[in-house]
Amino acid sequence: MDTMLTASSVLSSAIIEWLADEALQQSEPAKLLGELCLRLRAVGIPVMRSQLAFRVLHPLYDASTLTWSMKRDVLVEHFRPEQTGQEQFLRSPVGYALTNRLPVFRRRLTGPTALLDFEVLEDFRGLGGTDYLIFLISFDPSGQNGVICSWLGDRASGFTDDEIAQLQRVTRELGIAMKSRLEHSVAENIAHAYLGRHAGQAVLNGSIRRGDGEKITAALWYSDLRRSTELADRLSTEDFLELLGRYFEMTASAVLDHGGEVVSLIGDAVLGLFRVEGSPQEACARALAAAHEARRRLEVSLSNNAGGPELDFGISLHLGQVIYGNVGVPERLQFTVVGAAVNEVVRVQDLTKQLGCPLLATETFADAVAESWQPLGEHRLRGREILMPILTVPVG
Repeated sequence: MDTMLTASSVLSSAIIEWLADEALQQSEPAKLLGELCLRLRAVGIPVMRSQLAFRVLHPLYDASTLTWSMKRDVLVEHFRPEQTGQEQFLRSPVGYALTNRLPVFRRRLTGPTALLDFEVLEDFRGLGGTDYLIFLISFDPSGQNGVICSWLGDRASGFTDDEIAQLQRVTRELGIAMKSRLEHSVAENIAHAYLGRHAGQAVLNGSIRRGDGEKITAALWYSDLRRSTELADRLSTEDFLELLGRYFEMTASAVLDHGGEVVSLIGDAVLGLFRVEGSPQEACARALAAAHEARRRLEVSLSNNAGGPELDFGISLHLGQVIYGNVGVPERLQFTVVGAAVNEVVRVQDLTKQLGCPLLATETFADAVAESWQPLGEHRLRGREILMPILTVPVG
């Protein structure tokens, strides 16, 4: 027996060493948990199911779970803020352990000492489980951040005391590996949410000094909410923010859905960018499709929101060269696009009200993509001396 315990401890130590290496590599969490469970079974620890839960800092979700079982790959689930406080969770073993700050929670599911005081434990026994463990690993003294890991065993006699101690060590090391990965994910989520995926990744890759950037050719997409000042004065704060949210879902989301980048949300305006990586036609076609989609979403919203505040916006499209990079002061930088083409696309949008057309494009843009363009003549842009040909296309 001592020889078996020694061999098991040596193998468990090897798994912990492997976990430490994975933490340095910031391995993908789902793959890490799946590989860990297979290694534990390989050394004789009877794990048939494991679940890892943790909080995340993300605009859409505030918690995630990874669930491994022998019959399927790791299942990844994300939970919105309104979901995580459900009564069902609070009545679960994980919710109970978390609420009562129990570092270790155990329930035998079979035999004379079985205790099935949570509904889900009956389900686990039905799957063939015999022993159930939960460990809480905190990342700070307050216990507000950390991981919750559960292990379901299927050996008739359950986990041995030595295996429980090994699983606790393994879970702690898994928590360390997850802490490193989660901190990296937090940085990515914040950078992508506030800067956009491409700009955020550029910053994470080291483009953090003023002047870091590049010149690129791109199709530019600019929209502006009509009567925003009037709406802000007339509506309550909550209603105006809700309206802004709907407007951005029509416009900014359309840009993202067609492969563009949302460079800036400037008050109630959206500056989008479609990089020219092959022919200008492809980038301009995606920008134009995003414009049509934004107007289509507006029509759907208006038909579904009868009696609500009227919402409208203008869109301008342009093709040109811009400087894409960091501007500002060392203490406060912004990753954005600047240049004459940016100023021009903003000024063209100003003409949507004057010309009575919700979608306008410059001749440079229109020449790059086939469409039923209708010329509207040459117009002098605000702050510019030269005349610029402007075109439109039917929408709706």
